[in-house]
Amino acid sequence: MLESKRGFLFLAFAILSFLLYQAWQKDYAPEPVKAANNEVVNLTTNNVNGDQLISITTDLMVFKLDPVGGDLVYAEALDYDLRLNNPEQKVVLFDYRDRTYYAKSKVLSKNNEIGFNSNGLRFVADKKQYSLGEKEVLTVRLSASESGVNFSKIYTFKRGEYLIDVDYEVFSSLEKEQNFDFIASLIRDQNETGLEEKGAFGMKPFIGVAYSPEDEVYEKADFSDLEDEPVEEIRTGGWIGYIQHYFVSAWIPNQLYKIEIKAFNSSESNLDKLESDSSGLTTIQYRSLLKVKPQETFKFSSGLYIGPKLLEQMETAAPGLNKTMDLSWVWWIGLPLYKMLTFFFGFLGNWGLAIIAITIVVKTILYPLSKAQYKSAHAMRKLQPKMQRLKERYGEDKQRMQQEMMKMYKEEKANPFGGCLPMLLQFPIFIALYYVLFEAVELRHAPFFGWINDLSVQDPYFVLPLLMGASMFLMQKMQPVSPTMDPMQQKMMQYLPVFFTVFMLFFPAGLVLYWLCNNLISITQQQYVNKKIEKQEALGKNEAKSKSKKKG
Repeated sequence: MLESKRGFLFLAFAILSFLLYQAWQKDYAPEPVKAANNEVVNLTTNNVNGDQLISITTDLMVFKLDPVGGDLVYAEALDYDLRLNNPEQKVVLFDYRDRTYYAKSKVLSKNNEIGFNSNGLRFVADKKQYSLGEKEVLTVRLSASESGVNFSKIYTFKRGEYLIDVDYEVFSSLEKEQNFDFIASLIRDQNETGLEEKGAFGMKPFIGVAYSPEDEVYEKADFSDLEDEPVEEIRTGGWIGYIQHYFVSAWIPNQLYKIEIKAFNSSESNLDKLESDSSGLTTIQYRSLLKVKPQETFKFSSGLYIGPKLLEQMETAAPGLNKTMDLSWVWWIGLPLYKMLTFFFGFLGNWGLAIIAITIVVKTILYPLSKAQYKSAHAMRKLQPKMQRLKERYGEDKQRMQQEMMKMYKEEKANPFGGCLPMLLQFPIFIALYYVLFEAVELRHAPFFGWINDLSVQDPYFVLPLLMGASMFLMQKMQPVSPTMDPMQQKMMQYLPVFFTVFMLFFPAGLVLYWLCNNLISITQQQYVNKKIEKQEALGKNEAKSKSKKKG
């Protein structure tokens, strides 16, 4: 029979399977593309003169634009430290110095009819340094001219937003209509970023290309995938970008434009390049055709999102961009959990307290099912003497034993399956919260109290896992031991708190906090239900005695 403890064993098996999967990820997850000498390729942007860059400071970011090409070659996130308790060093996304990662956009004449190519043009700005200051909006305009064509890039930065509006103006003084290709690309090396904090059992965050196909809202491919299958699609709207742990960068074209999307490693010689052919780089781009009439200014726009994976801002920026906060197959639970977390944090001001609040909400929602589990456990405990007698009588005849037990359950109105469902429902919640803690940038470096200064990594002193193990041991003692459970199963149950404690040593402190609170609430609820049942039973016995005396 599948009784409450066997259901608990099944839950344990499911979670242990998940842990083994994480260990497999550690061993077989894709590695960065390496050069022939087994060293990671480290390339820098060609011909970037740091002294000539245009600097832009907003309330959230520091950007730098290269006047040659007018491209964004540096992006530093002011609100995010690279390492805990090191405010001097911030997270740098785009970088032209010791690596390659930048956003490029250019206009060139179709089929090279007039030889116009904005890629190497020197753009002119009003000044070299801009600051948002107290303003709500900051606009930086770059302009260049050649071959009778004036081309302008207008970057607009808004307070509190990571989405940059990038508008373009093309004016042709030529006598006939001109066809231009507009190409926007993100170019980066395949090196790790320094943000690859591993999860439990070496789970590695995904680094690679992401885009929105015509029939879906989200697709991704790691760098090695592009060696064999470069992306090439024609669609309307959408977005293309790179994702890494906690951060994303993406070009967002006008959603009404028909565009061509490409993603390829630079060693692919059969695709048009924006850069010279160099191994170790990956380019993602979208291309659109522009028709510019004589003596007219053609205007169009794009969006460029550079920053953390903040759900609300990504939802506003582009359809499906929010899915880059990858919650795996449990996104349908993870997304509500994430939104509840942010809601509770809004007035509690502490992510650990928000996790505790979520635990209370989850346990309250599951209480009707948990109550059935506790009642089942109480009923099974009362049936222990009868089950022991059945074992002594029919222990050698297992078929008869099962028949008699089923008969006993029916007579006593006990449900041996009553304890399974609440346990099984906990598994996807557990996994979903794991992914939320692993993916949500808000929980990166988020302190709780005392010694826990980062809920997204393991408890440095293992206090929470040990407390969790103790609570699990206490819960186990409150559960009835079935006489039908064989000795091997009984030993597994005895050592289960120890196994889980060891595994939990390496899990994020926030997840262990959830599991500890879950156990403590379960113990409290079970004690409450047991006392209520015992009170009802005592009341029933007194009523029965009173009736018996009256009859007497």
